Order: sequence, then C-alpha cells, then structure tokens
Amino acid sequence: MKNVLTILLLLIGSLTATAQQGLSISRLFEGRIIPQERMVETRVRGKTLAKYQLTFYRSLRFTATEAETQRLRQLVDNDSRGRFVSIYDTKSTYTHKVQVPPLDDKNRFLCYQEQPAAQKGQREVTVIYMEGTIDSLEKLEKLLK
Repeated sequence: MKNVLTILLLLIGSLTATAQQGLSISRLFEGRIIPQERMVETRVRGKTLAKYQLTFYRSLRFTATEAETQRLRQLVDNDSRGRFVSIYDTKSTYTHKVQVPPLDDKNRFLCYQEQPAAQKGQREVTVIYMEGTIDSLEKLEKLLK
C-alpha cells in the first residue's frame, strides 16, 4: 500500500510540474530560485475554475530580496518575448501579465506582481500560472475583475 501511495504522489507531482513546461519561470516553480520552504503555494483544478474557462491555477507567494526580484523579472521577460503583455508599474507595485505559448490544447497565462514588504529591501511577490480554454489575456482580465 505504501508503494502505491508513493507512486501516486510522484505521478501527481510530475503532472503538475510539466504545466510550466518550456517556460523560464518554471525554475521558480521547481524551487530552484526561491527555496520551497519560503513559498506559499496554491494549486486549484476542477469545477471551481470553470466559470473562468480555466482548468489549472497555481500560485506562489513569498518575500524576496531585490536581487531575487531582478532575477525573476528577467525570467518573466524571457517568457514574454514576442507575446501580448500587460504591464503596470507604479511607485509601489509592479505587475506583469502575459499569455505564453499554448501547451497541447491549453492556453497558458503568467502573472507576476511585486510590492514593498514590511522589511526594508524586501518585496512581496506573487506569481500565478493559469491554463485553460480562454483564448486571450484581455478576456481573462475581464473575467477576473
């Protein structure tokens, strides 16, 4: 029974790990930029997302240094090349949204946001990866409002 449970957990982990396949930001979701223990992760699948025409939602929240946020912005910029991008940059908040290349029959979206943290020199960062049948970033933004 233990072996079956272990195999099942490995299979589920590998399926969600491939969601960000082919993206520079996948390194973050794999824990290679920010250690997993510093991040709060949320994963959602199923009926809850249907009204947004999404099939998978994954978010990471964490506090990062200035150097880490610069690295993360580079990764998001890499994934944004040649794509429709929505960027909002104010004195306190930076938000970057992009529709990344589809994977199989699913459209994919990446949202990155950072704002000042309580500690000086730190930023609160949220990175969201979504996939589904919705076909544009503009439509997704309207649905989420």
